[in-house]
Amino acid sequence: MHNRTRITELFGIDYPIIQAPMNWITGAGIVSAVSNAGGLGTLGPNAGYTTPSYDPEEVCERLRSQIRKVRELTNKPFAVNLPVGGEEFRKISDRCVEVAIEEKVPVAVVVMGSPDMYTRKLQSAGIKVVHAVTTVKQALRAEAAGVDALVAEGYEGGGHLGNTDLSTMVLIPQVVSKVKIPVIAGGGIYDGRGLVAARALGAEAVYMGTRFVATLECDAHPDFKQAIIDAEDTSTVVVGKKLGHNLRIIKNEFSKAYFEKDSQGEPASELNKIWAYPADTSSDPLSRMYYAFVKGDIKNGAPAAGAISGAVNEIISAGELVKRIMEEAEKVVNNL
Repeated sequence: MHNRTRITELFGIDYPIIQAPMNWITGAGIVSAVSNAGGLGTLGPNAGYTTPSYDPEEVCERLRSQIRKVRELTNKPFAVNLPVGGEEFRKISDRCVEVAIEEKVPVAVVVMGSPDMYTRKLQSAGIKVVHAVTTVKQALRAEAAGVDALVAEGYEGGGHLGNTDLSTMVLIPQVVSKVKIPVIAGGGIYDGRGLVAARALGAEAVYMGTRFVATLECDAHPDFKQAIIDAEDTSTVVVGKKLGHNLRIIKNEFSKAYFEKDSQGEPASELNKIWAYPADTSSDPLSRMYYAFVKGDIKNGAPAAGAISGAVNEIISAGELVKRIMEEAEKVVNNL
C-alpha cells in the first residue's frame, strides 16, 4: 500500500497513523513511542499527571513540561490536543494555546468548540491545525475557518462523541466528498484492515485511541487496560444523550444506574446528579472518567472506550502496534 498521503506530507511522518489524545493517559511516553515508530503521537489534556487540576497556570505548565519531555524522547513530529473549553474553562484553553505557541509544537489537534477560535492564531505561529468534527456541516465550517485537516469521528469511537449516530463508514465518504482538505478517519479502527478501509473511503490517515490504550507506554491504569482486553463485542454503551454529552464507555455499575434512572423518565437534572463520581467534590463531569483512567475504578468510573474494544486482545508496545498495522495493511491490499 502506498503510504504517502497529504497527511503524511503535511505532518512530516512516515505512516498515516495518528494516536488520538486521551485525558491524563497519553503522556510523553506513548507520544514519543508512536512518533518514533513513524506515526504521529498526540499529547492529551493533563498528560502524564495523576492528580486533577483546575488552575489554568498549573494545567498549562504541566503541558509545557510534557512537550519538553516529548522532545527529549524524540526528534520526530508530534501533536498537542487543545480542547476549546466552555466559558468556565476558557482561561485554561486560552493559556494552553499560548503554551503551544511558545513551545513551537508542530501540530495542534483542536476538539470541541468553534474552529474560528484558535485556528488563525495557531497557524500564524507556524502550527498545523487539525479540527475534529462529527458531521458534514461541522466539516464545512472548519474548512471555511482555514484548518489544515479534519478528523472525522464516527459514533463507534470511545469517549466523547457527537450528537448524531453517524457511523464511521457513513460519515467519512460524505465528508471527503464535500471538502477539499485532507480527512483523517476516527472511530472503530484498530488494525491494518481498518486502515485500508478508511483509505478506501477517502480518508488519508486514521485516528486511533482505544487500541493505543492497550499498549505498554500508555499511562492508563492496568485495570483499565485489562478491561479493554476483557471486553466483548457488545461491551460498550453510550451514556449521557439526554445530558447533551454522549460518552461511549465499557458497561458497568455506573452505566447500569444511569440507564435505570433514564428508563424511569428522570429529567436531565436528576440524571446529572449521578454523573459526577460519588467521592469527588469537584462536580467535574469528567471525574468518573478520571477515576477509571487513572485510579482503575472500572465499576463506578467511566472507562471510555470504543466499540472496537472487543477485538483488542493483547497489550503490546506502541511501536510494535504501528509496525503491525502497516504490515497487515500491506497484506490486505495484496489479497484484494
